[in-house]
Amino acid sequence: MRNIRVKELMTPDPVLISPDATLQEAAKEMAVFDCGFLPVMRKDGVLGTITDRDITIRAVSKGLDPRKEKVLSYMTHDCFSCNENDYLEDAAEKMREHKVSRLIVKNHKGEVVGVLSFGGILRQDADAKEVSN
Repeated sequence: MRNIRVKELMTPDPVLISPDATLQEAAKEMAVFDCGFLPVMRKDGVLGTITDRDITIRAVSKGLDPRKEKVLSYMTHDCFSCNENDYLEDAAEKMREHKVSRLIVKNHKGEVVGVLSFGGILRQDADAKEVSN
């Protein structure tokens, strides 16, 4: 894991969703792009994230209509990010520190350029000794 940069393992060009989109629209994007996590964006930047679990647990399980409910009401407002040129070890520590499994990846301009997931790190570098630390 040493000397590997985040940009080497991130999923590039993530699908972004508006806070005004419906939960159904978010779920459709997740289905089309085979992902369970979308950064929620406005023109001025990242507002938060929405996951398939957010949609299921916070809305669908309560009988709410995903065709009417908006992403803004169910998204997670606290989101964490790293830079594409950060070392993977530092990004993994940030995930551990904040108890999250994904980080939004930004470039030097602050633009969202990718998503780094814990699963992506494991698939790339599945050394059992490192994973267990």
